[in-house]
Amino acid sequence: MATETGEVLALSAIAVGMPSTDRSTAIDQVGGMLVAEGLITAGYIEAMQAREAIISTYLGNGIALPHGTSEAQDTILRTGLAVAQFPGGVLWGEERARLVIGLAARSEEHIEILSRLATILEDASLCERLSTTTDPVEIHAALTSETAAPAVRAARQTAAAETRTIRIANPHGLHARPAAQIVERAMALDAEVTIASAERQANAISITQVIGLGASVGDEVTISATGEDASEAVEAVVAVLLTDEGAS
Repeated sequence: MATETGEVLALSAIAVGMPSTDRSTAIDQVGGMLVAEGLITAGYIEAMQAREAIISTYLGNGIALPHGTSEAQDTILRTGLAVAQFPGGVLWGEERARLVIGLAARSEEHIEILSRLATILEDASLCERLSTTTDPVEIHAALTSETAAPAVRAARQTAAAETRTIRIANPHGLHARPAAQIVERAMALDAEVTIASAERQANAISITQVIGLGASVGDEVTISATGEDASEAVEAVVAVLLTDEGAS
């Protein structure tokens, strides 16, 4: 059965108006909320800190999504979320996160949850509202409502200088780390790059759109690019999607 966001986010797992702190403490705090909800053991918090040391889990629009490494599956008791709101912001690299969403997910459940959250959190005005509201019910409703999330734009046929269709070999699909790698490579090149999966399309420089595709290992995707570095950009994205090693 598909995992719905509403089933894994309890109202009791949402805290608003938390005082600003540093990134490590914020991760400990949201991790503690996951523990309190009976979703994880304390060891998972160490895995959340370890992942953050590998790559930032900041998604944009004032949102961070800390979660553990794949090696920490045995510390997850059940799939779920916790949300800590920091109206004053927490310095997350060069950005400030005001909504810190802790994620604990078993197996492939994380792909569906990340996809769902990513499409919701690409709405900048919604993120701003959720970052300042004093009502946890508003955050719960926004993150669980079937109508709250703007759909990832439908894929459309466009003229492209370079196009390539592949099946994802990366065992982590378009989870946070592969998505961040794609964004980093696409931004460094002079090209407009899109990734299409099924009926959805994402701009390769938007981590929320890329994660929002919900693509996992074995799924077919089409990478298209225009611009001076189009060919190099397509190959850079393909290289991430075809790698079959490394943690996400």
